[in-house]
Amino acid sequence: MIIFNKYKVTNMKKFKRFMFLSILSISMLVFTFAATFNAYSKDIPQFDIVTVQYGDTIWSIASSYAADSNADIRELVYEISNENSIYNASIHPGDVIKVPMNVE
Repeated sequence: MIIFNKYKVTNMKKFKRFMFLSILSISMLVFTFAATFNAYSKDIPQFDIVTVQYGDTIWSIASSYAADSNADIRELVYEISNENSIYNASIHPGDVIKVPMNVE
């Protein structure tokens, strides 16, 4: 028998099961909290929504955003194409595209 101050353990099997389940529950809570904390602490991609005007190209849009952030225009063109599933560099007036804001 184990005595904790004024409490006695009368059934050791039940006590061990309780301790195991308690430690397992606390471990699961800690792991869940840690996984959630890591998921929300990562950089969330931010986008600027652009409506394509007549005469706009992906390159011209990328160059105007790259000038503000000192990013490589080619990388920004790639990111814009990839994010908007543009495979043939064809955009038309009125199209709405997302431009990544944190490309470096």
